[in-house]
Parts: sequence; structure tokens; C-alpha cells
Amino acid sequence: MGSSPLLSFLVLTSLMFLFVTPSHSSEYDVAQEPAPPITSRKISRNPEKVTMSLYYESLCPYCSSFIVGPLAQVLETDLMTILNLRLVPWGNAILDSNNTIECQHGEDECYLNIIHSCAINLWPDLPQNEIDLQLIAMQKKHFNFIKCIEKQYKAPERNGAEESWEVCSGKLRLSTQSIKKCYDSGHGKKDYVNFIHYVCKAYKGKSLPKTCSSHPSTSTNKDTSLQSACHASEARSGDSSGKHQMKVEPLA
Repeated sequence: MGSSPLLSFLVLTSLMFLFVTPSHSSEYDVAQEPAPPITSRKISRNPEKVTMSLYYESLCPYCSSFIVGPLAQVLETDLMTILNLRLVPWGNAILDSNNTIECQHGEDECYLNIIHSCAINLWPDLPQNEIDLQLIAMQKKHFNFIKCIEKQYKAPERNGAEESWEVCSGKLRLSTQSIKKCYDSGHGKKDYVNFIHYVCKAYKGKSLPKTCSSHPSTSTNKDTSLQSACHASEARSGDSSGKHQMKVEPLA
């Protein structure tokens, strides 16, 4: 890539979606970031902000370099006044014919993708209205947590998957128990069963399709029950009781 990674990133922010791929081949050295000076004046939300969705894999080295490098640097600039950043730990996972989930970079990636998702859910961005600049740091809680985990894995003496996020939650004073509770609860696994209901509920148009009226908010049909799925290591060992089991249950 001929231009610098940071310049390329600024150009890509004009797009609605950004897919991070192995084309990002550089490594980035990031200094410890000092706390930026913060004022107390109010700023109004820009209705023309650009939404940039970053689909990434938690253990992809190229994604990691991008997150802790140019992306982290840009989040400390005034570009954030026109940018809504949406992080999506996508995973590039596949479901095999034997109902086994495999992530591209192994079992730890499947695990950390869920941990990242829990952090995003627990500490989302601020409401889309007038915000106080003193609270901008809160808007980046989940980003700083994710960046910290990525740095842990980039370090030569890197920690294991579970230890890495626990270290980061301690450094950032985030609730370890809340993250564990989110992971253990399987929060979010049931949503896709009722995806039609959620699409209809989110639609803001004047008239809904007929399909919306024929689908209740919850399903009691036992036929919606899906087989449970587990990670590859559990399938090989025959143990489905491991902490990384992925199980889908019918909605009550």
C-alpha cells in the first residue's frame, strides 16, 4: 500500500462500512496515551456524522495492528466530532456439517469475540444527542478495553485469552463480574431466532409488510429449537461441558 496507513484510514472514513482485511500488513508502535485535556462545554450532535462499522477478528494480527495503531490515534483527534465508530467482532467463524463452530484463529478467538461483544453491550456509546465533552472518555470505554486486549496479545509475553481481558478490566476499572455474567448468560444468542420481529420493530416507515403482522414478538413453537453447537476442541475431545460451549435454546 503506497500511502501511509493513517492517510488511508482517513480516506476510508468517508465510507459507511469498513471491512478490515489482511491488506493491513504493517505493525504500529503506540506510545502510552496521556489523558487528553477535557473541557466542560457542551457540543451538539452532528446529524451528518459518518458511521464507520469495523468488522474484525479478535486474534487477527492485521486487525490488531489497525486497532491499536491508526484507529486508536484517530480516536484522540477532532475527527470524532464527525465520526460514529461501530465495532463488530465478526470472527470469520464457520459452522461445520457436524454442528461445530470454528473460528479462523482458533478457540480463543471465539471466546474473545464474545468477551468483546459483552463489553460493547455493557458500555455502549453515549446517547445520540447533546453530550458533555467531559463524558467523551466514557464513550470509548469498550474501545479502550478492546484495544488493551489486542495489546496484550501483541506483546511477546502475552497472557492467555481469559487472563488478558481480566488484566484489562482491572487496569480500566471495569466490572469483571459484569463481563463474566454476560458471557455465562449467553446474552444475544437467542435474538436471531426472532429476527423478523426485530426487523419489523426497527422499521420506521408508514406501512409494515404483511409478514410483520403474522410474526409475534416471541415464539412458543417447539419446532424452533435448534441443536446445540460447540467449538472444535470440544467436538474432538467429546466434551461439551467446556466454558466455550455455544448452545442455542428456543425462546420461551
